[in-house]
Amino acid sequence: MNTSVYKRKLTPDLARGFMLLFIALAHANQFIFSPEREITLTDKLTVFIRQVVIDGRAFPLFAILFGYGLHQVWKGQERKGISWKDTKKIFRRRGSWMLVIGFFHAALFLADIIGVYGFIALLFASFFLRLSNRNMIIIAVFFLILVGVFAPAMPRGFDALTMEVTNSATIEDPIEASMTRMFDWLFYTPILSHQVIPGVLMGILVARFQLIDNPQSHKSLLIKTASLGLLLSTVGGVPMALMSSLYWTSYNEVWEVTAKSLHTITGYAGGVGWTALIGLLVIKLEGNSGSFTQAIAALGQRSLSFYLFQSIVFVFLLAPYAGGLGGHIGQLESDLIAVFVWVLSIFVANLMHQRSIRGPFEAFLRNRSAIKN
Repeated sequence: MNTSVYKRKLTPDLARGFMLLFIALAHANQFIFSPEREITLTDKLTVFIRQVVIDGRAFPLFAILFGYGLHQVWKGQERKGISWKDTKKIFRRRGSWMLVIGFFHAALFLADIIGVYGFIALLFASFFLRLSNRNMIIIAVFFLILVGVFAPAMPRGFDALTMEVTNSATIEDPIEASMTRMFDWLFYTPILSHQVIPGVLMGILVARFQLIDNPQSHKSLLIKTASLGLLLSTVGGVPMALMSSLYWTSYNEVWEVTAKSLHTITGYAGGVGWTALIGLLVIKLEGNSGSFTQAIAALGQRSLSFYLFQSIVFVFLLAPYAGGLGGHIGQLESDLIAVFVWVLSIFVANLMHQRSIRGPFEAFLRNRSAIKN
């Protein structure tokens, strides 16, 4: 029996497990390649709800948890007596291998995030982790301003109904599709990093103050954070949701730019709000978490492996050169497939947990980045 499992904090693992549902919902629709299909009322409603709740809200939660993880790795190395010099080597090695994984993942799916985290771990992790709280907040605010300025050029999910953002999904030759995405990934990865850095910095601060390590001690703050964060996220997401779902079509360029920036900026409030809400859920479940909760936590412990697993299943089911379902479904159907893949992931992860099997990519990164004596 792997006793280390029981030493882990439930909140971050549960958050990672739920995060994979959000990621699946944000990704599955990008495999749709039926542009001539009539847009239905169901399509419009699905896109509206997803824009308010998921799109642009999932990746900040992912980034917060990544920043939290960086801090935990650092402190874990400190407890083992490993020097800061060697710890920096671990981050550089891990970042380099995450870039490699992300590059090959892009063969399946362009909007890879693993490479972005690898890029940040390689170049910035050791710098960010040693910042004072004040300087970290200043840098986070600076990057949030950058995000607001550049967000209109790369909004998340805005073109879901017109499918303009998923052009590589229509390529029927798997080699051509993979080469196209991998080439685009080389530019996409460093450019997207500016949107991820604020969340990473937030995650490091969350870890420093142990907000989700000991949620019971911060219950009042978590309630306020969850309420305000999710409120801001919802309100800020409505204008772009109305546009992208084609309920609001008479807007001008100024309104469009404003809505896209507002949607992206308030997504960070959503990421923080979801993190706080899951912390509150853990307080409710503390000492009484059932098998389903433990199964989601098991998924969270293997989040990297199952993030990649999702893309493999989506390609198998939806890609034109594989299952081909992406040419015959609408927005709601893609979300139902996303939920199915998430539930399947929970089932497989729980089986792995019961057999004390680590996630293969987590084990790979740990082995490749470890300091050899």
